[in-house]
Amino acid sequence: MDQTSMNLMKVVVDKYGLSDKTVVDVGSYDINGTYKSLFTGEYVGVDILAGPNVDVLMDSPEWEQIKDVDAVISGQTLGHVADIPGLMAKIMRVLKPGGILCVIVPSRGPRHDYPIWVGNFEPEQLEKIFTDAGFELLSTDRDFTLPWYLVTCVGKKPEPQAVKTSVKVPVKRKDNDEDQ
Repeated sequence: MDQTSMNLMKVVVDKYGLSDKTVVDVGSYDINGTYKSLFTGEYVGVDILAGPNVDVLMDSPEWEQIKDVDAVISGQTLGHVADIPGLMAKIMRVLKPGGILCVIVPSRGPRHDYPIWVGNFEPEQLEKIFTDAGFELLSTDRDFTLPWYLVTCVGKKPEPQAVKTSVKVPVKRKDNDEDQ
């Protein structure tokens, strides 16, 4: 992570009032800093490897216990995920209805294999990942700071739809109407 990414995440945290919420940071391993300082509420760092700033390992029994969180954040991680639809489904599962997802990824810059690299993402690609996963798009922005040109995409887990019930309303008939 770099200072630009930290600044972009702070904008999202402030805009959506996330600082004191329950937040899961997917890809939280501290390589060059973390977002943890942006939060005063419950913060859970999740990654595939144990290490600094990792509270829970992805797909562990502890991960399976996480549910109904206010927000999931992920910075500079999606470009290192082999099964992006699978990850998005896992994120959808842990968010409460109306919960916020914020992903920041590079749209430019050099290849960086750690542990793998699947590429950079244009804004439209990231939006499609969100909508394919069932998220309602709230915003997409690109920062033009070199070398990464970071893209920030924010979505919301949809609220459950109210179940429509049909109510049979009796029809009033005039005295001269005849039953058929």
